[in-house]
Formats: sequence, C-alpha cells, structure tokens
Amino acid sequence: MISAQQAATPQNNGVPAFSLASKVQAMAEPTFTALRSHIYTMTGIYFQDNKKYLLESRISKRLQMLQIESYEDYVRYILSVSGKEKEREFLFDAITINETYFFRNEPQFEIFEKTLIPELVAAGKTKIRVWSAASSTGEEAHTLAMIFLEKIKPKYPSLSIEIVGTDIAPGVLRTAAKGEYRQYSIRNISPYYLKKYFTENNGVFTVVDAARKLVRFEHLNLFDKNRMRLMSNFDVVFCCNVLIYFDQKSKIQVVSQLYDGLNKGGFLFIGYAESLHGISSAFKILNFPKAIAYKKE
Repeated sequence: MISAQQAATPQNNGVPAFSLASKVQAMAEPTFTALRSHIYTMTGIYFQDNKKYLLESRISKRLQMLQIESYEDYVRYILSVSGKEKEREFLFDAITINETYFFRNEPQFEIFEKTLIPELVAAGKTKIRVWSAASSTGEEAHTLAMIFLEKIKPKYPSLSIEIVGTDIAPGVLRTAAKGEYRQYSIRNISPYYLKKYFTENNGVFTVVDAARKLVRFEHLNLFDKNRMRLMSNFDVVFCCNVLIYFDQKSKIQVVSQLYDGLNKGGFLFIGYAESLHGISSAFKILNFPKAIAYKKE
C-alpha cells in the first residue's frame, strides 16, 4: 500500500500489479459523510444516504488505481493540500453520470429548430449563441451543430451559430473535443445523418469537420459562481438531466446563474424529469406538445 501523500504520482497512475478490490471494506458512515460534504462543497452535487453504495462503487476504482486500501485513506488524501488538486479531475470523472447519445430529447431539438430559431431571427438575431451545459462527451452539442447545418442554415443563409459545450469532468471533454464515438452514442441517428455527418473507421464514428468547427468545449463547474458569471449572452441554454443531482439550495443557485447567462428573450431547456417549480419564477413557461421551454422575458 502507498501512503496518501504518495498517491496519484505518475508511477502510480497505471493499473497496479495486484488488485485491492477484495481488500477494500465498506465505507464507514463518517467517511461517507466527509466525502459527501467535500463533493457537495466543490460541485453542489449531493449524494443522499441511500446512494452510499453508488459512491463506493465509483470511488473503489480509484482506490485500485492508486493502490490505497481504504476509503478513509482516500478521503484523507483528497482533503490534503496536494491531493485536493491532483485528484480533482479523477474525482469529478468518477462521480458524474455521462449517459448521453445523439439526438436525445428530439422534441426539444424540434422546438429549437422550428420555433425558437424563427423567433430569434424575427427579433433581429444574425448570430445565435447556444450553451450545452453539462455536455458530457458532446453528443448534444454536435447534434445541435448538425441540425443547424441540415435544417436551419438552408432557411437562413446569413445566420451563424456558436455552440459552447461545458462539463465539470475533464475526461469527457477530451472525448467531446475529438468528436469520436462508438455504436452506443450513434444508436439513435438516422442512416442519412450518419452517412452525411460522420466518417467511420474500425467502429469509430468521427463527426465531420463542418459540424465540429461550430462547437467548442470548455471545462466548467456549474457550481462555480465566478466562472458562471463569465457565461453570458446566450440565446438558448440546454441544461438537461443535471438539476436532479443537486439539492434545493444548489438548484436555486445554478438556475439563477443560468438565467443571468441568457440574453433577454432567450430560452432554457431542462430534462423531462426536472422542473423549476419552487426553484425559479423568473422564467415564462412555454408548453409544447411533448416538451417545455423556459423563456427569459
């Protein structure tokens, strides 16, 4: 076993010669409380009591990688001055859920194309700025780029678009920037879009440059007030399936800053299982047959 101070040094970033999985005991309640509090302070993500097993499962892989034998040692490490910085990226990658794929939430994309864009153009917009918050590996952002090229640009030739994808986990952002995906991510794409907007090599599907150049990805913690203040002048924000991981206080903070990041007349989409009830009354609710949008008036 290595000490907490030795953990995460370059020589220990590889897979260890032996597995510690059988040696790791269940996470003690005080350890879970300390780890949950640390995660919450940094991200606003709150693991409820019945999610301890989930946190154990995700962190156990890091224990094996670092050759640390207990959750207690791991928590001591990440709370240390050096560990807090070194382990942050790995911790964020471990605790976030990256379930996404191309053309997910199609009713929202249809509203974006057929209702929001015409309204924004009618208001005098010549450039649309779109933010894919918590973009994970980038499928949502790249889907928006394809829709723009295929459906919107032909109707409005002088219209341009800037799509910004952000996520707290650096690992998924590296995948997003490459624009390389496998079968799971493309399972909902029509053959037409697949042929036109991807190249395929040995089971890896890469988004074509025409779509990729419309998107840029940035590392961003939605719970970071200072960084969030820099996210401004957006016309549309997609922040789907994120709020469910926050507690009430965190939701209020994040939604308030999403509101501030929108231009007047801008729109917000959240996940189908999410609601702004009790979170914010600042938006006008727009009801569509299969989806809801929120407008900043």
